[in-house]
Amino acid sequence: MKIITPLFVFLFLLFNSVYAQEEVVTLEAAQFRSHQRIFLAPLDGWLFKQGHDPNWAKPDLDISSWEQMNPTAISPEMEDENGRIEGWFRIKIRLSESLATIPFSLSRNLWAATDIYLDGKLIHSFGDTGNPYVAFNPTLKYPLPVDLVPGQEYVLAVHFVDYESTFTQREIRLKPENLESFLNLTGPDYIQWVERDYRLTHIYVTLCIGVSFLLFFLYWFLVYLNPDQLIFRIIAWFTTAVLLGALVIFGHTLFELSYTLEKIRFILFVTFQAIMTLFGLFILEWVLTQKISKISWVLVPIIFMANIPAHIFGISQPFAIAFTYMLFHFGRKLYVHRSEITGANWAIVAAVVVPTIAIILQIVLHKYSLDLYNEYDKLLLSMNILSPPLFYLAYISVRFKETKEAVRIENQKLLRVTEEKREILENQNTLLEAQVNERTRELKQSLENLKSTQSQLIQSEKMASLGELTAGIAHEIQNPLNFVNNFSEVNKELIEEANEELEKGDIEETKAILKDLAENSEKINHHGKRAGDIVKGMLEHSRKSTGEKVLSDLNALADEYLRLSYHGLRAKDKSFNADFSTDFDPNLPKVEVIPQDIGRVLLNLINNAFYAVNDKAKSEKENSDYKPTVQVSTAQFPPQGGKEGYIELSVSDNGSGIRDSIKDKIFQPFFTTKPTGSGTGLGLSLSYDIVKAHGGELRVDSEFEDGCVFIISIPK
Repeated sequence: MKIITPLFVFLFLLFNSVYAQEEVVTLEAAQFRSHQRIFLAPLDGWLFKQGHDPNWAKPDLDISSWEQMNPTAISPEMEDENGRIEGWFRIKIRLSESLATIPFSLSRNLWAATDIYLDGKLIHSFGDTGNPYVAFNPTLKYPLPVDLVPGQEYVLAVHFVDYESTFTQREIRLKPENLESFLNLTGPDYIQWVERDYRLTHIYVTLCIGVSFLLFFLYWFLVYLNPDQLIFRIIAWFTTAVLLGALVIFGHTLFELSYTLEKIRFILFVTFQAIMTLFGLFILEWVLTQKISKISWVLVPIIFMANIPAHIFGISQPFAIAFTYMLFHFGRKLYVHRSEITGANWAIVAAVVVPTIAIILQIVLHKYSLDLYNEYDKLLLSMNILSPPLFYLAYISVRFKETKEAVRIENQKLLRVTEEKREILENQNTLLEAQVNERTRELKQSLENLKSTQSQLIQSEKMASLGELTAGIAHEIQNPLNFVNNFSEVNKELIEEANEELEKGDIEETKAILKDLAENSEKINHHGKRAGDIVKGMLEHSRKSTGEKVLSDLNALADEYLRLSYHGLRAKDKSFNADFSTDFDPNLPKVEVIPQDIGRVLLNLINNAFYAVNDKAKSEKENSDYKPTVQVSTAQFPPQGGKEGYIELSVSDNGSGIRDSIKDKIFQPFFTTKPTGSGTGLGLSLSYDIVKAHGGELRVDSEFEDGCVFIISIPK
C-alpha cells in the first residue's frame, strides 16, 4: 500500500503534465484585434525553455521539463552575464472553421531576433540569432505569408534572442504591453493597413522634409534681405533646427538602420523635439516682452535634461513636473500679456500651442491607446514639426499686412492734412486772422487761469497745517531755545556786575564784562538763527501739495532740476564747480505724478550730491585726479514675478559716500551729516514722504569713500 500511493500520485502528476504539454490552442475569428490581427504572444498555451538547442524545434520533442510561460513574460532579469536573453517558445495551435477563407501571414514587432519554425521547419528568420547577432528592425515590415489549414494542428516554435551591449532601453521595450504584439497572425486587412501606413509615412516624410527645406531657404533669404530684423534671424535658426529634426525624426523611414543607429536616432529625435519646443517658447516670450526672463533660461537645462531619460528609460516624473511648470509659466505670460496678443501675435501663440497640443496627444495616446497612437503618430509628428515654421510664416505675412495697412492709414492722414492745408491756404486772409484772434483770446484766458491757479497753489501751500509736527518742533527747537535762555540769564548777571564795577570805577573790569556780554549776544543770535532754520525746515517738511497728478515726462523734469540745482549753487558760491551728466532712457513712458513734488525731491537729492562732491573736492585739493561728478539717469522695468512695472530715477555722485552705520538713519526727520548750522535734516525725510505718497520707494546705495546713489522707484 505504501508503494502504490506514491506511484498513483506520480502517474497522476505525469498525466496532468503531459496533458498540459499537449494542449492545443484553437484560434477563432472572434480573437481578431484591430486591423485583423490575432496576438499570439498573450495566449496561455505557450511553453518556454531558456537556452538554445536546434533540436528544440522538432514536433515530437520531449517537453516535460519546459515551463508554462508566454512571450509577454520576457523580462530583463532573464539576461545572462553577457547581457543576452535567449530561449525557445513552443505552442500547439489549430485554426477553427471561422477562419477557413482567410489567407494568413505572420508579423513581428520588437527589436529582437527570432527564428520561426512550423512543425519543425524553419519558415522565416527575423533578424539574425547567430553570431554576429543582428536585431530585427520592425519599422514598416510586410508580414510573411504562412499556409495554415483550418482543423489541422501545428507546432509553432520560436527561437528568441535579445542582446544589447551598449546604451540600453531594454526596460522599456520588454514590458508586457509592448510584448503583447510581439508575434501576430494577420489577415489581408493588416497587409492593406501596412501598405496604407507605408504610403502615408512617405507622404509625411516628403511633406515634412520638403516643406522644411523650402522654409529653411525662405527664412535665410529673408535674413539676407533684412539683416537688421532680429525676428527673421531667430526664426531662421529655429527652421534650421526643424529641418535637422525632420531628418532625424524620419531617418528610420529613409534608410535601413541597425539597432545601434536607431538608438542614436531616437536620442537625437527626443533632443531635437525638446530644442524645438523650447525655442518656440522663447520666440513667444521675446515677441510679447522683447526679452527672455531668467526663469525661462532655468527651464532650458531642466527640460532638456529631463526629456531624454523620460523618453528612453520611462523616468517621466521629473519631465512631467518640469513640462507642467513650463506650461504654467508660459500660460501665465500669455495671461499677463493678453492685451498684446493681437493681429500677427496670434500666429506666434499658435506656433507654440498647436505643437504643444500635438505632443500632449502623443503622450496620452501612447499611454492609453497604442492603436490610436500608431494610427495618428506620424500626423501628430508632422504637426509638431511643420506647424511652428508655417505659423511663423503666417506671422510674417500678417505683420507685413499690418505694416502695409499702417502705412496706408498714415498716407491717408497725410493726404487729409495736405487737403486741409490747401483749403486753409485758399482762405488764408480770413481764416488766419480769425484763428489768430481766437488763439490770442484763448491764450489770454489760459494765462489768467494759470495766474489764478498759481496764486491759489501758493496760498494753499502757505496755509498748510503744522499740527503733525508739533511734537517734533517742541523737541528739536528745545536745544537752541535753551542756549538763548541760558545766555540771556548770564547776560543779565553780567549787566548787574558791569553796573557794580562802574560804580566802583573799575573801567577795565567793566570792559571785560562788556566783551563777554557781546560774545554771549552773538551766541544768542547764532542759536536764534538756528532755531529759525529748524522752524523753516519743519514748515517745508509739513507742507502738503494739493495738486493733482498729471502725465509727466520724467526725463525732462530731471534734466530741468539738474540744471536748476547747478546754476543755483553757482550763484551762491562762485568757487563751486563740478561736472554733471545724464543717462536717460529715450523710450521712457510718461507717468502720472505731481511734478512740483517730484521736482522738490529731485532738487533736494541733486543739491545733496553737489554738496558731497564739493565737500570732497575741498578735502582733496592736492589730488588733481579727482573730478567731482554728479549723474542723473532714468530706466524702466517691465512687470515681473507678479509685480507691476516701474520706473527708476537715479542720482549718483562720486563724493565721500555714507557710512553703513548711519544708512538706516538718513531718512529720519532732523538727522543730518552736515556741520551744525548747515542743515536741518528734513530734506531727505520730506523727499521720502513725497515718494511714498506716490506709491514708490526711495532707497540709497552707498559704498563709503566711493560715492553714493539715491534711487527713486515709481510705479508706471
